[in-house]
Amino acid sequence: MIFRNSTSNDIERIANLHAVSWQQNYRASFSADFLDNLAFDNRLKEWTNRLQHPSDDQYVLLAEEDGNMLGFICAYFNENAQFGTLLDNLHVSLNTQGKGVGTKLMAALAEEILKRKSANGFYLWVLDTNTAAISYYEKIGGVAIETIESNDIGDKPFLKIRYYWGDASRFLDNVKAKSHKK
Repeated sequence: MIFRNSTSNDIERIANLHAVSWQQNYRASFSADFLDNLAFDNRLKEWTNRLQHPSDDQYVLLAEEDGNMLGFICAYFNENAQFGTLLDNLHVSLNTQGKGVGTKLMAALAEEILKRKSANGFYLWVLDTNTAAISYYEKIGGVAIETIESNDIGDKPFLKIRYYWGDASRFLDNVKAKSHKK
């Protein structure tokens, strides 16, 4: 498995994995019409903008194996004065889940936070219906801080939960300790 920064050549692959991930995990939050007919174009537009006009604080990292994209993250450093870096996207292909790809991507983000001497914490939002992700975030030390109603994606209001890791160094230590126990 290799990790690399994204380029504009990755737009379609990222948009596709992002849309498929929504289709697999957000059936309880978005309409079938949105997921089946609009999600890919929605994500393609978003990723075209993000990768053709990246902000200075944007970080997009891909995990690949044998030319296949296994997953990706997109983060924005120091996005929030209280919580630090926003992990805006973490998506891993369904047939790769459970193999540590998401944790390795998050560890790479934690290392990048420390390297950049950014605010030490990071957070993400997860839809309350994505129980598998919630269980995973809690397993790797995320703390649920708040739940809010939103409608910033999809086609109807939903609830999302902010999960927070207050110390990137501690996160890395915990991840390394757990990997040595296996």
